[in-house]
Amino acid sequence: MTKFNFRFQKILDIKGNEKGFAQIQMADAMKKEEVGHQKKEAIYSKLLDAELLKKERQQEGVNILELRMLMDYIQQLQEQLLSSNRELERLQTNVKKTQNNLQAKAQEEQTWDSLKQQKLVLFKEQAKAEEQIFFDEIAGTRFFRNSQASLAERG
Repeated sequence: MTKFNFRFQKILDIKGNEKGFAQIQMADAMKKEEVGHQKKEAIYSKLLDAELLKKERQQEGVNILELRMLMDYIQQLQEQLLSSNRELERLQTNVKKTQNNLQAKAQEEQTWDSLKQQKLVLFKEQAKAEEQIFFDEIAGTRFFRNSQASLAERG
C-alpha cells in the first residue's frame, strides 16, 4: 500500500508556524498589559499615599512651601496616572489585535488541516477499494483454478 502524501503539507506547516508565532505575540502582548496594570496600580497607590500625607500635614499645620511641593507631587502623580491609563488602553487594544490575529491564524490552520483530513479519508477509501479489487481478483483466480482442477479430476 502506498503512503499518504498531502500535496499542501508545506502550506499546512507554514500555517502552523504562523499560528505558533501569533501565540507568542499574544503572550507577549498579555505580559505587557499585565505590566501596564501593575504600573498603574503602583502609581495609584503612590497617589493615595500622597493624598493621605497631605491631609495629615494639613492637620498638623505645615508650612506652605512643603504643602506646595506635596501638591506638585500629587499633580505629577495624577498626570502619570492619566498617561498610564492611556498606555494601558493602547496595550489592551494591542492584546485584542493579537487575539484577532491568533484567531485568524488558527482558523486558517484548521481549514488546511480539515482539507488534509478529507484527502486522507478519500485516500483510505481508494486504497480500500483497490485492495478489495485485488482480493476479488485473487478469489476469482482461485475459484477458476479450483474449478479447472475439479473438472480435470472428473474427466
